[in-house]
Amino acid sequence: MTQPAPASPLFWRFNPEVYRLLAAKCGDCGHINYPRTRICRQCGSLDLDEYTLPKRGTVHTFCVNWAPPPQFEPPITPVVVDLEGGGRQLGLMTETATPEDVKIGSRVEMVLRKLMTDRGLNIYGYKFRLVEEK
Repeated sequence: MTQPAPASPLFWRFNPEVYRLLAAKCGDCGHINYPRTRICRQCGSLDLDEYTLPKRGTVHTFCVNWAPPPQFEPPITPVVVDLEGGGRQLGLMTETATPEDVKIGSRVEMVLRKLMTDRGLNIYGYKFRLVEEK
């Protein structure tokens, strides 16, 4: 039995939550709802406005995975990032020499990178890279 092909890149390209980072911000409590919803997860309000998540933030927490899934080369460093202006995003680190370069509180920015190749299709998504402080 064959597995279905991965989701079309065209499908993901037109999904605003993924590549354009669209969320919903509550007009009552200010909570950032990502992915977007029609009802605030925090207070239940219906007063939600479209909000574009920022691409910069700080590392909230991370780990180093030395036994990742087969399509990834170890080690990988998954991070949870507190975005500037609100919201949190989960992703992988990229462009680091060693996992020890990542620290809680490190400044990072999102960049679009190839995540993996699945049955001949390149799968792209956001990763985080360290931002040099000026």
